[in-house]
Amino acid sequence: MAEANKTSLRDIDIIVSYREANEERRENLYTVLAHLGRTYTDYRLWLLEAAATPSFDWRRLDDPHIRHVFVPHDGPFPKSMLYNTGVRLARSPVICFHDADSIAMPWAMRACVDALLEGPDSDALCPYWSVINIAGALKQDFMADPDHARLAVIDPKNLPEDAIVLYPNANGGIVFFKRGEYIRVGGYNARLEGWGGEDDELLRRASRLGVRWHSMDVPLFHLHHDSASRQEQKESIRDTQNQRAPEAIVDMTQDEVEALARELSGFFGGN
Repeated sequence: MAEANKTSLRDIDIIVSYREANEERRENLYTVLAHLGRTYTDYRLWLLEAAATPSFDWRRLDDPHIRHVFVPHDGPFPKSMLYNTGVRLARSPVICFHDADSIAMPWAMRACVDALLEGPDSDALCPYWSVINIAGALKQDFMADPDHARLAVIDPKNLPEDAIVLYPNANGGIVFFKRGEYIRVGGYNARLEGWGGEDDELLRRASRLGVRWHSMDVPLFHLHHDSASRQEQKESIRDTQNQRAPEAIVDMTQDEVEALARELSGFFGGN
């Protein structure tokens, strides 16, 4: 697609965290990156990979938007730490956290950027409300030609075969944040490793600290992997710190929430 026909993201930084768990997740990542490259212009993408050895092949896409940063790590996937590291590298006043398996509508992405750069009403925005999982032939067709128009025609109230509602509402997946506000509230809590709980903990802490976090009434599309149910993921964090941390925010005093934010924001130094 010619640059003139792409959606400008106004020179923001996009941060993607990644670990190659299996072939399906790897192909999801390359599809998402290909979709971003053909759909948008005026952005930098920081791909933060944590593993024992690097696996990402930049030559496969040859996309100048992508900056691959490898972090040697053989413990549980450090998603929160990777996102925070990406924020330290970023310099745009608006940053975007983007999962390696999620697709948003371009007009919603641009609307979030505009609202955070110019609007007076929000500090963090999700360019979606519900999450629709796509699998089977529907997913394969998109992977062969990652054009958002293939997904834009899907009616959330009358889903086609190979599409189901994964979440009726959510606050992760793709999130735009004013960088200064993200740092002020401490960013993602790097004490929480792996997947699960980190999005809810940040939302609750940020809301307690005055961040105006809103969502748009449009679906996000999730490229299927592993399972179409999230019950297994919920069970995997049962009785862990990842489950307890979001609940703990509710019971903290305001002073305790502010102290936690100061402690976590120390990671960013003077940024």
